Amino acid sequence: MRIVFLAGLLFALYSCNNDLNTIGDTMVPAEGYVNIETFDIETSTVRLNPFPTSLNILTKMLESNQLTLGKMTDKTTGVTTATPYFQLIGSGNSGIPNYDDNYVYDSLTLAFPFKYDETKILAGDTATLQTYRVYRLKNFPPTDFDDPCIYSNETLPLYDPETPLATLSVRLEKQFFTQRDKEAYFKLDDALGRELFSLIRRQDSILDQSNALDFMRYFAGLTIVPDKDNMALLPIDGSRLSLTCHYHLDVKTGTYSFQPLAAYSSGGYYAFTNIEHTPSDRFSNVSWYNPLPYTQENKAVIQGQNGYMLKMKLPFKSDVNPYRTILKVEIVLEPKIDNFEDIPEPTTIQVFTLDKYSRISGKLTDLSGNSVFGYLETNPNYKEDRKYRIDITDYYNSMVSNGTGGIDPELNLLIGLAGSPVQVGVDEINTFVGANNLTFQRLIVDKTPVLRIYYANY
Repeated sequence: MRIVFLAGLLFALYSCNNDLNTIGDTMVPAEGYVNIETFDIETSTVRLNPFPTSLNILTKMLESNQLTLGKMTDKTTGVTTATPYFQLIGSGNSGIPNYDDNYVYDSLTLAFPFKYDETKILAGDTATLQTYRVYRLKNFPPTDFDDPCIYSNETLPLYDPETPLATLSVRLEKQFFTQRDKEAYFKLDDALGRELFSLIRRQDSILDQSNALDFMRYFAGLTIVPDKDNMALLPIDGSRLSLTCHYHLDVKTGTYSFQPLAAYSSGGYYAFTNIEHTPSDRFSNVSWYNPLPYTQENKAVIQGQNGYMLKMKLPFKSDVNPYRTILKVEIVLEPKIDNFEDIPEPTTIQVFTLDKYSRISGKLTDLSGNSVFGYLETNPNYKEDRKYRIDITDYYNSMVSNGTGGIDPELNLLIGLAGSPVQVGVDEINTFVGANNLTFQRLIVDKTPVLRIYYANY
């Protein structure tokens, strides 16, 4: 009889209204066959640190050649500085001048590496003048044979801050991104230019791509460093990095380019973003193993490139009651309304599972194997009516079904930007790749996260 009644009830629900938020409001208010219970969720902010940032390892995982450049001050989480480091190699000795040609050196330039027709800043002020400086690296970043990734907390820099090779100041306004005929570039120090031009004229063997490692030992690489007063983060395309030597003979001109090694395929090659984060006072001690409880600050944060995520311990409510059945379970997050810092808010967030040791164990999925996401819902008529809803019905039902013999399970979940847990190197603890690596999106939750359970009663 119970099965027949439940089937009839579900048919009525979906025939009348697929929005379970209205259950009990208009359909069966008098009989009370359906009710909603709401529970506060024990929530903390944790920080994923470190996470890998080296493209030679992650290009296939991320499906992106994106590096990040700039500096951003977030009044909530603190100051973030993103500095790209990269190597370049020669493009061979075919068709270039030699000593007998008497070509004359003109200049050495580094293209400002982004796609003018596609790039949008990750966060920040488009009106403020942004200044960047190029430096030559003195040595390679530290790496481990068993774990060749370079992570967000590497000890850097690897350059002499007193000897910049070039400086460029730009405003990241709309016309800057559309001026394809006037692409920005750095004009580098002529001493380095003449040094490289000498290699070109004598057709040195280290310019051949087959001898790329020899050139890397000679020229460790470059970095582009944002000024301390910058207020924007910009995505740059690692595949478009190009150092060009310009020269001429009478009225005839020529160029020679030093470019990235194709597909970042060499084990000795690197291109990565070093992310330095100085947390605000309230987040100064937050780590993976030292969470910041929501109740301490009445605030919780998700943010890319700094690795902030939400750890949740859900209340356990067994379904052993023979007179009711769980129809739907959802997590509801209400974000802070005002955003005055030009930091984009994500439209999608994702849920991940944790084991009993608080280690990332994988993506949360429904019974069909689909990843579980939360989506931002907005009301154009009421600015304050905004929330993320995350449907965890399958997960919750599987955890509480038939009770647990009086022992409440640890229902721990992790919520962050969309991505994939991966194991890099020999570390047994998974880390992340995805939006966390590529964006600066931020979500501030300033109302207590809640769990809503929709029951059918008989």
